[in-house]
Amino acid sequence: MFESPRETQFSKGKSSTMTLPPISQSADKSTICTRLGINDRVHKLLLKEAEAARDALSRNPYSLTEQSRTDPSVAEPYRWDEISETAKHSHVLMVVRSASDETRKCYELGRYQTQVNEENWVARWYLWHSFRYR
Repeated sequence: MFESPRETQFSKGKSSTMTLPPISQSADKSTICTRLGINDRVHKLLLKEAEAARDALSRNPYSLTEQSRTDPSVAEPYRWDEISETAKHSHVLMVVRSASDETRKCYELGRYQTQVNEENWVARWYLWHSFRYR
């Protein structure tokens, strides 16, 4: 299942810490699998969890930005850039909280706390990719 990721402590000032430093949101599958030390089966489980959040965001008009809400051309399923950061953040945390036993460790590797919010770059990466490749 897990292929021993490089567990390091990453610190960005005093305001946030995480177990592994984030990768670019546009990084490819092999990059995230290597960073997390996971195989293809676990990668697919993470993607499946993100797809459930994507589907919820894509059909809820309350997830839209103000600009998207007032644009008559915006229709379901909503795109990533039409959804508010607040809604994205909420669903990232929902993915983490509802993680399966097999995926929870991956999300723990991407968890960090800012002065204001809990964040998770792993869940956000998978959510973004679920929108990108639907």
